[in-house]
Amino acid sequence: MQIDGAVLLYGAGREARSTRSFLAEVSPQTEVFVTVDSGDADVENCTQVAPGDLPALFAKGTFSMLVRSAGVSIYKPELIAAKQAGIEVTTNINLWAKHKRGDAKVVAVTGTKGKSTTVKLTETMLKCSGIDARLGGNFGVAPLDLDDHDVIVMELSSYQVADLELQPDFVGFTNLFPEHVDWHGSLEQYYHDKMNLLRRKERYGYALGAQAAVNQKVQANLPKYANELPAPSAEMVAALHGTMRQSKLKGPHNADNMMIAAKLALGLGAKEEALLEGLRSFAPPAHRLEEHKVGNHILVDDSISTTPEATIAALATYPETRNALIVGGYDREQNYESLALEIINSSVTTLACLPKTGHRLAEALANKPHKIDVFEADNLKSAMDALAEKQQQFDTLILSPAAPSYNQFRDYIERGEAFVALGKELLL
Repeated sequence: MQIDGAVLLYGAGREARSTRSFLAEVSPQTEVFVTVDSGDADVENCTQVAPGDLPALFAKGTFSMLVRSAGVSIYKPELIAAKQAGIEVTTNINLWAKHKRGDAKVVAVTGTKGKSTTVKLTETMLKCSGIDARLGGNFGVAPLDLDDHDVIVMELSSYQVADLELQPDFVGFTNLFPEHVDWHGSLEQYYHDKMNLLRRKERYGYALGAQAAVNQKVQANLPKYANELPAPSAEMVAALHGTMRQSKLKGPHNADNMMIAAKLALGLGAKEEALLEGLRSFAPPAHRLEEHKVGNHILVDDSISTTPEATIAALATYPETRNALIVGGYDREQNYESLALEIINSSVTTLACLPKTGHRLAEALANKPHKIDVFEADNLKSAMDALAEKQQQFDTLILSPAAPSYNQFRDYIERGEAFVALGKELLL
């Protein structure tokens, strides 16, 4: 790999560290810089530069390549300026596709919700059929850290597909709802960027979730040369649903994810019996409807829920128990009216609302008739303290925030772990 100038890493998380290791391997003499919007960048053997210094460095021609982390928007002024200066702007996944993919077949799955479950279930079904498969992308190993495998199953967020150069062999598309307006700049741009996964130059097979299958935007972006993967036989569909009822896969929304995974696995040559075996052995992703028994209560850690639709799906999973629900997090300007109505019509008895979006939801509920005990809290600890005092009101306590965690936690993992620890400490 020939790199003529220095490389700038924009972002200092998992992907940036992965990219730095790759550059050290393929071009050890290349000078590497890193920038972050705030704080210190924890990436070894990099020179940190402030965002404010970038225009002068761009003008001097210091960098030949900028590798952005997924969370860094392609619409940031700094990235637009880099492109205008003739700098190649790329990503960890695009570098993998160009330099490390080899002969691996790629399954790429996107959608507003359900991606993590779908890719993990697809990988499990493939492995149960003896196929050498590995997770990568947004969920799993950073692409440039992947070893050689016959099949790579990738979960891709809208951040990753917006400028994706990868050509997948198979595509899964779960659904499409409003999200990530802050990153994309507008809802229409989010939809357009999400559709970029479908706008591939070469033929691929695809499997759509029920909502995506009737979505006009999805249909309009499917090229004529893309082939829809066939569904399993009627007998196998019945067997899958029967097996799911005995598995750890919960909720009607996951029945849809199961069918996408089954189509993708069969398309890659999995045996039908392996689909059932994969379903029986499936362990859901951490922090996705993850249950913990605490005294007389069930704690449900759904911290990975960052959209109203994901929280609606969580409520549908527990329709017959008295539920307490914790919502709220970083505000991405999503609409919470539908979630408010779903909460009123659900079996939620107690609702804890955290900043900032939870407070918006509390306002929406204040204008509607209901009998739910709604209260606002400053943080998760104060919410859990209040819920401990109200624990006779519910049997199941669900953390399904319908928003990201960034305003109070490093990520959804830290948020979920804090929730479970507090629940074990406070509930009887």
